[in-house]
Amino acid sequence: MPERSKPRPVLGILMLDNAFERYPGDLGNPVTFDLPMCNVPVLYERTAGASTAAITTLASDAFLEPFAQSAERLIARGADAIITSCGFLALYQEKLAVRLPVPIATSALLQVAPVARVLPRGKRVGVLTFNGASLGAAHFAAVGAPADTPVVGLPDDGRFRRALLGDPTVDGHAYREAEAVAATRRMLAQHAEIGAIVLECTNLVPHGRAIQAAADLPVYDVMTMVRWFYSGLEQASWPRS
Repeated sequence: MPERSKPRPVLGILMLDNAFERYPGDLGNPVTFDLPMCNVPVLYERTAGASTAAITTLASDAFLEPFAQSAERLIARGADAIITSCGFLALYQEKLAVRLPVPIATSALLQVAPVARVLPRGKRVGVLTFNGASLGAAHFAAVGAPADTPVVGLPDDGRFRRALLGDPTVDGHAYREAEAVAATRRMLAQHAEIGAIVLECTNLVPHGRAIQAAADLPVYDVMTMVRWFYSGLEQASWPRS
C-alpha cells in the first residue's frame, strides 16, 4: 500500500510594517512562492510598528517581543518554520531560536560564514545592504560572521531607499536596479578581495541577476537561504533503485 501523502511543510514569514511595491523574487510578493524555483506554501504575519526605518537602525531588544509574538501567531496558524523579511533582524536570531519551538532563520546574513568557508584562499564575502551606516559588527556577531566583513549600502538619498522608507520619490524596477548595480560596482572597486556577495536586504532579490552580471561572482540572498532552509523541511523524493 502506498504511503499516505502528508501536507507540505509551511513556511511562516515575519513581515515588517511597511508598504511599497514588491517585485517577483521579493519574499513579500506571494507570486515569488508560486515560481518553479521556490514553490513553497507560506503564511504571512505583519508586526505592527516595525517600520523599515525602525528595524534597519535597530540597536536594542525593543522589537524582540513583538516579533516573538508574531512568530507564535504564525506557528499557531500552522507554520513549521519561520523566516523574516529583513536581514537586520539577525540581531534577534539567538533569542528567537531559544524561544520558539520551530526552526527560525532571521536573516540572509546567516549565509556569510558558510559562504566564506568555501571561497578560495584570500577571498572574502561582501555584503550589499539597505543601510550601510547601521549594519555592522553586532549583526555579524549574531550570525557568526567576521566583524570586519566588507559592507556597502544603497545610496542614502537614492530612490531605492526612499521608496522603502515611504518617502516621496519616482520609483520603479529599473531605478532600483540601477542603484543596486552601482552599489555593487562601488563595493568591488573598494574591495578587490571579494569573492562572493550576500544581499542583506530582501528587496534586493529581484535585482540579483543584474547584480551577479555586474560582479561576475556568486550572489546569495534570502531566497537562496529559503531554498536551503526549506529543503531540510521537505526532503526530495528520490527514485528507488
